[in-house]
Amino acid sequence: MTLNTTSPQHGRTKAPGRPRQFDQDTALAAAMEVFWKHGYAGASIGTLIAAMGISRATLYASFGDKEQLFKQVMDLYEREKAAYMLDALEQPTSRRVAEHLLRGTIDLQTNTTTPKGSMGIVHSISYAPGDESIREYVTERGRFWRAKLLERFEQAGREGDFPKTYNPHGLAMLLKAATDGLLVAASSGASEHELSEIASTFLEIWPGR
Repeated sequence: MTLNTTSPQHGRTKAPGRPRQFDQDTALAAAMEVFWKHGYAGASIGTLIAAMGISRATLYASFGDKEQLFKQVMDLYEREKAAYMLDALEQPTSRRVAEHLLRGTIDLQTNTTTPKGSMGIVHSISYAPGDESIREYVTERGRFWRAKLLERFEQAGREGDFPKTYNPHGLAMLLKAATDGLLVAASSGASEHELSEIASTFLEIWPGR
């Protein structure tokens, strides 16, 4: 007779383990870098799941399809990378608004852990056929930001921050063009010193207080 030397515990069928948990914000941050570097069209599902460290099934179960993932990434981008833009609107004068925006843009571009340029600019000017909804989504978010900036400059005009000969809309769009220019210059290889020179020169000619 053969003795059963397996203990009752060892003889049980082992229950399948739970799926390994993951941190959604960490996964979204990894996806953000992929979208930022490659654009929406260039970010394949394979590249995304490899960077996020999850399976295709987990991606769809946790984040939805690629478009839904991108929208969640944009939310994270605005919370973590573009928060300085909303902080700028709280500055007491138009010049301080401009300075905060310019310096915040430079800080974002000189952070070595961050891809250069802007996710908003990348996805508003570069997209593949069939991705028009993504371009419109990003553009709409940009329009919201420009409206908030214009609203702040209209307030600055009423408070006498700059001479009445200057149009609030024109100044707001001038500042937007300057910050966009910094982002493009950084993505083209401009150094931190060069970006700071651009900001300093811009502030020297700023008409407001």
